[in-house]
Order: sequence, then C-alpha cells, then structure tokens
Amino acid sequence: MDQPCSSTSPSSPPDLTMVPANAFKNCQVCGKQGHGNHFGAITCRACAAFFRRFGISNNFKPCTLNKKCGEPRNGWFSCKMCRLQRCKDIGMTSDSESLIRKKIKIKIVDFQFQRDSFHSKEAKKILEGLETKIPPTMDTFLGRSNLIIYCARHPNEKSDKKFIDVQFLIDKASEVLSKDVETPVVAPSSLEKLALGLQNVRQNNPNKNTRYITRVGKEETFELWEYDVLKVAKWLTYFDEFQQLPHKLKLDMLKGIWIIWSRLEKMATVAKARKTNIVKSNQVLLEFNDDQIIFEMGKLEIDLSWCSKYSFEQLKFFGCPKPERIDGMVQSMIALEPTDVELTFMLCQLCLHHVGKRHQGEILEVCERLQDSLSNDLHDYYANRMKMTKYSDRIASMMKINNAIQQGINQRKEKVEFMKIFDVFYVEYSDPEMFLDF
Repeated sequence: MDQPCSSTSPSSPPDLTMVPANAFKNCQVCGKQGHGNHFGAITCRACAAFFRRFGISNNFKPCTLNKKCGEPRNGWFSCKMCRLQRCKDIGMTSDSESLIRKKIKIKIVDFQFQRDSFHSKEAKKILEGLETKIPPTMDTFLGRSNLIIYCARHPNEKSDKKFIDVQFLIDKASEVLSKDVETPVVAPSSLEKLALGLQNVRQNNPNKNTRYITRVGKEETFELWEYDVLKVAKWLTYFDEFQQLPHKLKLDMLKGIWIIWSRLEKMATVAKARKTNIVKSNQVLLEFNDDQIIFEMGKLEIDLSWCSKYSFEQLKFFGCPKPERIDGMVQSMIALEPTDVELTFMLCQLCLHHVGKRHQGEILEVCERLQDSLSNDLHDYYANRMKMTKYSDRIASMMKINNAIQQGINQRKEKVEFMKIFDVFYVEYSDPEMFLDF
C-alpha cells in the first residue's frame, strides 16, 4: 500500500521561480537532450527516473574513487553516488517549494512510492506494518467486488424464473433428422451434395414477399428459432456421413451447431443482398419462410420483457455487438464472394470445430473425421472442378471470417456467465444445451 502523501502526480508541477525550460536544451545532470522540469531541474527522463528511485533511499554501494569520479562521459556515469550528488548540486529535491506551496506553508512530497516491483527489507517492513494497521475494505475482506456484493443475487437465494418448454421443437428436429432428404440429389462428393442441399433449404425464390420490421418480441424470436433449427436439421439430411451416426449423437450435435450455423448463413445472406443492392449498407436482410425481412441496424426495437427484467438498452452495459465489427465481416464476405461449395465448407468447418470443442470425447472424434473428409472434398473441388492449383489465399480468407465469428461466440459466452451472476435473465429452458451460445 502506498505511503501517505499529499500529492500523487508523477512529477513536480511547474515551479514559478525556475528558469524557463527553453533556457536549457540539455539535461543539467548528464548533458543529453533534456525532457523538461523534473524535481526542480531540467533533466532527461533517465536522470529523472534515477533521482525518483534513489533520491531518498541511497540504496547503492559507496564511490570507489572517494567521490572524485568527475564529469559524465557521453552522458554515462560510472558511479551512482556521484550521479546522485550531482543531482543534488544542481538543485534537484524531492519536495516542491513553489510560490504557490509557500503561500499555504505545506511541505508536499513529489515522489510516488512503491512504484517498483521490488523493495528493500526496510521498505517491506514499513509496508507490512501499514497493511496490518489499515482495516480491509468489504471487497477485499469477502473476496468479491462491491458491485457483486451489493447488486448480485446471493447463490442460495431463490429466484422466480419462467420455464420455457422447447421439447416440441426438439421432437420436430428429431423427426426431420430421422427422414431422408426432401429432394434427392446426386453429387460427386459429400461436400458438393451439401452445397446442393444448402441451395434447397435457403429457398432462393425471387417472388418472396418483402417485409420491413422495426420491432422484435417474444413471438418473433420463437418463430425465428424454430425456423433456424428445422432449417439446419433439413440441411444435415444431405450429409451422408452424418446420417450414418446414431440418432442421439446427431441430435446432440444439432443442438450445439444451429446457432453458430445460422449466424454465418445469415451473414452470407446479408453480404449477397448488399452486393446486389437489394438492401442498403445499413440494412440487414433475413430469409424467413416465404418472406424477406429487412430492418435497419441500430433502429430495431428489441423487446426482452419476456426473458429479462432489464431493457435492451440497459443490457448494453454488458456489451453488445458493434455494428462496425459486423460490417467488417460482411465486407470480408462480399470481397471473398464464396461459391456455394466454399460457403458449405465454411459452415461445416465452423460448426464441426465448435461442437467438437464443446463436447470432446466421441463427438470430437466424429467431428475431426468429418472435417478430414470434407477437406479432401474441397481439394478435389478446387483441383478438378475449378482447375485451381493455388487456392491457399481463398482458404485463408474463409478461415479469417470463421475465426471472427468464433471469437464473437466466445466473447458472448463470457458475458453470459457474467449475466448469470446478476440474474439478468429469468427464464429456464427445458433443454439448456440448445441455448448455450445464445
């Protein structure tokens, strides 16, 4: 703990009685280029730091030449004691004696103590004595910050949470996964078959209705969740290797990937819409059943009263996605302009890496095997279909976008853990595994 002092400035304020700084171009101690007025003299930063450290303690060996080291050579002193004596000879002091302070007749110490990570034995004893005399604050005594002590709910305190049953949605997704593809397709590889499946589930219908929205509430959120879950489930039915897995394993993997899959797919949709001038640069387009939903970023009203006692504006205290960051990823997607096969590989790599890292064990082994197979398919696609011999730049751009999305998911997860401490959301889901990334 710092010793009591009446000033916490890192250096002394300007002394009205001192010679103007422009009268000295060089340090009065070592002769090198001066930095300013430090402790009553024009010095360089090195000499000021030296005096700050040794001005009071004198914690060094005595002069071996009986204090006759002479002038510094090229700004370098061979003896610390003689350097300190030179500092004192030119008027450097640890106490400010400006006209202002003379008026109030108070001696003010300019040094900041305990700046270094090491201390002498005497200093350590003094600091330990101060720590035992000064009582600890509430946060240090309890080991929790004041914000949590006075605002957060106690772990043993009961809270009234609303229960949301999502079993019906799991049953629908399970039924989809147990069936074959809606539209049979033939492709030379699993990756290209998944790309055709992506075209089918995205429903690129030019005659879709366009709706502009300004508000999203409980009903709209649930409808969008259901649409996204079933959309991902239908897409996975085009993955032959995935369909050969045990049904429970497929369902567990679906619960872990539907949110992150939807984020990347929506970003690709927005990028395509902006590139074709369907929407403006500040607008977002979402595909929902037979409609195209458009809203402006920053102007969408989000009603969270169904799941939280706080408004969306209040929850920004915990952080919210920055439009600049989202726009940056969209621009990267526009610049890349991925084909359906490349976008499919991005979706697979992002989802399989994410769900494998979360579950570990058997699911991790399955995900690694599937990623290896799809990587080989991508190589064949570039080499045989696209006739490309060098495609490392495109893969690097694809992985850069995926890493940005994964980073956003990880940051969101940390914020959610913080929100749990303050009991921000008062809802519980029948299957929490589905909403870990929400």
